[in-house]
This record gives sequence, structure tokens and C-alpha cells, in this order.
Amino acid sequence: MKLPMPAVYIETFGCQMNVADSTMVEELLAERGYSTVKNVLQADLIIVNTCSVRERAEHRAKTRIEEFARQKKKRQRLWVIGCMAQRAGDALKKEIPGIDLVIGAESLEYIASDIDTLLDQTCRPGSISRPDSGRITDFLPIMRGCDNFCAYCIVPYVRGREHSLPAQQLCDEARKMVSRGAREITLLGQNVNSYRDGSTDFADLIALLHAIDGLSRIRFTTSHPKDISDKLIDTIAGLPRVCRHIHLPVQSGSSTILGLMNRGYTAEHYLERIDAIQKRIPGVDITTDVMVGFPHETDRDFELTLDLFRQVRFTAAFMFAFSLRPGTKAAALKELVPEHVKKERLKILVDLQTEITKAHYAAMVGKRVEVLFTHKQERKSKAWMGQDYGCKRVLFYCQDTLAGTILTLPVVQSTGMTLIAERKKT
Repeated sequence: MKLPMPAVYIETFGCQMNVADSTMVEELLAERGYSTVKNVLQADLIIVNTCSVRERAEHRAKTRIEEFARQKKKRQRLWVIGCMAQRAGDALKKEIPGIDLVIGAESLEYIASDIDTLLDQTCRPGSISRPDSGRITDFLPIMRGCDNFCAYCIVPYVRGREHSLPAQQLCDEARKMVSRGAREITLLGQNVNSYRDGSTDFADLIALLHAIDGLSRIRFTTSHPKDISDKLIDTIAGLPRVCRHIHLPVQSGSSTILGLMNRGYTAEHYLERIDAIQKRIPGVDITTDVMVGFPHETDRDFELTLDLFRQVRFTAAFMFAFSLRPGTKAAALKELVPEHVKKERLKILVDLQTEITKAHYAAMVGKRVEVLFTHKQERKSKAWMGQDYGCKRVLFYCQDTLAGTILTLPVVQSTGMTLIAERKKT
């Protein structure tokens, strides 16, 4: 009698690196006969991939784990993996009875060789052939860990020290992704600019990947302002399949606060790099991360951040209030900014950036954009969704099947945060 295929449910919190790690685990399980389900009740194995970068992210993940632990059936197992798992370790199992296994972020790099041991004897192996992923856009981690030790950041403590993966291995993996249907690959690292494999730096790696047949677009995140070189900027400008989008976290517009954050650059250096990027890559979308309310941030420091946003005019930004993380250097800093002040500053900054983003999108009306379409909206309208050559989201109402298709279309409307495109009528 043929046994039913075992199933896994995976829920992911946090950054794209976590998304990539979840995908890796999902594929390893697929090779061992597991199907992936969207309903946790159908799963034999439940996996929660966690984030520790901010307190809120950790709290959300923990709440979800507690829910799964309470409701899981006897046949179900619960794994907790990722950054919070690394930080808390097996203490999580004592805190939340029902967790069967805790796997830290550092151990995930080696899970391919360990997974058969981790899967218990109740697993029912199925087909060992790896199914087509069906992902039009895919993520490729090119390095692990981080050596920057920013004062507010827990990542170096939960993901370990920085090390790059071999360039040849990355090219081979990218070719596999393309053979499985990927049109676009996003390169991932805590600081991709510092990638190095022997004499091959990040710009060289991009050039190697750019030569892969069938790969239409290359993206990457995250870049660090202290390491973005003229060579890298020129490489992006000179290779047509590298998207015109650079995510360059600034964190603060105050050099004083940047020093306390241990960011390794000044606001003046950041603006010089922005100027170099905008001059060499016309039309580039620049996005950023920023934090308000870091310890010792004065009203003047915050005004400098607002001034920098007005000057750079980011296409979009991820904006957060400082969240103290135990174990980081910032946890020892005094003169904390009151919560109500952090909230006020964050609202002011969000309002400013919203206005700038809407202006960027409005300026695209009447222009033509090259869009890679990935999927349909789940809403009633069922519009196709895609992304332009930068970082802007585009909707297109069409009955055709467009998954994986790149079209150049005129923009007829902006909703403020989304572009609406349509075919030119003949």
C-alpha cells in the first residue's frame, strides 16, 4: 500500500535572508518526499522561521509558536528555526512546551548534511526527485553572517561572523534556479558589497552571473554605504540586466548618531555616495532603512535626518523606531528617547517619505516601464502584479497568462504606491 506523502507547513518572519533559508529547508524536505501545504492542520511538520532584529518581530513569532504548540496534534512536530532560535537556544523548548526542535540561524548553513538526522523515524519518504520550484523570482544567499557590529543590531550575534560562498558554487546554483524557471534572482547578504571569494569581489560576481543564459534580471540587497565602491556603481551602470535599484540603509542623517551606531561612515560620506550613484545610473531607484529615537538622538539630530530625506528623495524607505535588543552595544547606552517622542518623530518621517514616494510614482504617469509579471492579485479584480526595472510595483489588467513575462507598457495611472499600466490601443 502506498503511504500518503508527508506534508510541511512553513511560516517565515523577518528579512529576505529568512525567506531564502525557508526556501532551502522546503526544498530539502521536498527531496525527502514532503509536500508543502498552506493549511497548518494538514501538516505533519510545522516550521516557524524567526527573526530577532526587532522586539516586535520576535514577539509576533513567539505568539505564533505558542499558538501552534497549543493546537498541534499528536502526529505533528514543531520546529523553530532562525535568529530567535539562535539567540534563545533550547531555552525556548522550556519556555514553550510543544516545541520539538530548535535550530539556530548559524546551523541552517549546514542543515543539508544534518536534515536526515533531524527528521525522526516516523518520516515517510516519498519521491526523491526535486520538483520544479515554479518561482519566477528567486533568492540566492551569497554570504553568511556579518562583521559590522552596528550598535543596535543582533545579527552578528545570531548569524555569526561574515563569510562568502564560493563564486563557482553560486553560479552553478543560479543556473539551476534559471533551469527551474527563475527569470530574476536577488542576491542576499547582510552586506553584499563586502563579498569576496579570492580575487572575486561583489562587482566581479555580478558580472559572472550576468553572463548566465536565461537570467533576465539581477537584484541584490543589502548594501552598506561604507563599502559601495565606484567599481560596483560602474558595474551596475554597465550591465543591462542588473536592475536600477539600490537599497542603501542610512539609519540616520546625523553623523553624531551614526558614530554612536558604529555605522562606519558619516552623513556627508553617505550623500557623496548617493551623488555618485545618481550621476552614473540615471533613473535609479534608491531605497533605504532608517531608525528614529536611537539613544541620545536630539531634535537637531532628527532634523538632520529629515533634511537628508528631502535631499536624497528616496523612492521608498523602511522606517522604524529604535527597539532595544539585549546583548547589543546600544543596550548599554543611557539617555533613551521617550516612547512618545519616538512615535512623534516616526510619524513625521513617515508622512514626509509618503509624500516623496507618491511624487515619484506620479512622475511615472505617461512614461513606459519594463515590467516582469509574477502573479495575479488574489482580490476580485485579479490584476497581474509585477515590478518595473527599479523597485516600483505595477498592476496590469489582462486576461492573458503573464507569469514570467516581461512587457514594456505605458503607465496610465498612479494610486500613490502602485502604477497602473495598460496596453496601447491599436
